[in-house]
Amino acid sequence: MEGICLVLDHVRHLAFYLNELNGYPLLIRLLLGLQQYSEMIYIFDMLFQVDQFDLLLSTISNMNDERLNTALFDYIKRHHPNDEHTFTSISMNLHMHHELAMMYRDAGEKLLKTLPSNQPYSSAEMSITLQSLLQYYSDAADTFYLADCCRQSEQCLKQARLISLQLEFLQKQQGITLLNLNPKQIRDILPTIERCWHAFIVADAYNEHSLWPNCLVEQFICNKSSTAVMYWDEFKQLISVDDQSILNIGKTLLKKSSNSISTKNLQEILSHVTDSTILHHVQQSLINNDSSYTNLFTSIDSPYVLDTIRVS
Repeated sequence: MEGICLVLDHVRHLAFYLNELNGYPLLIRLLLGLQQYSEMIYIFDMLFQVDQFDLLLSTISNMNDERLNTALFDYIKRHHPNDEHTFTSISMNLHMHHELAMMYRDAGEKLLKTLPSNQPYSSAEMSITLQSLLQYYSDAADTFYLADCCRQSEQCLKQARLISLQLEFLQKQQGITLLNLNPKQIRDILPTIERCWHAFIVADAYNEHSLWPNCLVEQFICNKSSTAVMYWDEFKQLISVDDQSILNIGKTLLKKSSNSISTKNLQEILSHVTDSTILHHVQQSLINNDSSYTNLFTSIDSPYVLDTIRVS
């Protein structure tokens, strides 16, 4: 042990001498020859200070030395934590995509936490912040994919879509905040979003897909404007309409009066029922809750729906 200490001491003096002579390739050979990376971290510092770090990276790019890679990452994280350029160079040269992706994601999460969740975004400065945030998550998604971390890549991609949508709302001066939402805010906002594709982006980012019955009731069944059809068309492309979802829609409709409902739109929903007992259950629960629903079901002119009601 005493012998290696003497060697390292002599090497340290030699390294400073080589540094003064601009002998950077020899410095790198000295580092790689002894392989005492933790004890020779001062060589990393020498190369960094004189912008020769890329020379080191190009020299070791095909070595696949885990100890050296770890020492490099530790050095950058400890001594230059905000130097994203060098961190990226190390990751790309050494094919350490997972570490780079984590850096992008962590930077995005840190920036995301600084954004308010209880007030609309409106300033030009906020637009720049959102663009930076979008870049972080987009880069993280791409780099996680290169590292074969598909699940993490998908999560970052969902977040990037949400940020992109927030940017779109900001540019259109729509005072809707989509980032850093709590569960109550998600429940309040989702049914108010007029485009189903936009609502899907929000639901996907927060992994909240249980609110679609509420969304359909607000934006299609009880929406008598021209946007209702567009919402329904997008919904069918994104989400399957099954008997269980129609049953949940029926439960949500219990909170609505019959005169607020578009008969045509309700008829369109009910035409997707495959189990007559489901349709009968929806009909009876609505009529029992509000007798005026009887007229609504009577006014339905779909032969399929009417026959299903009669059979049930």
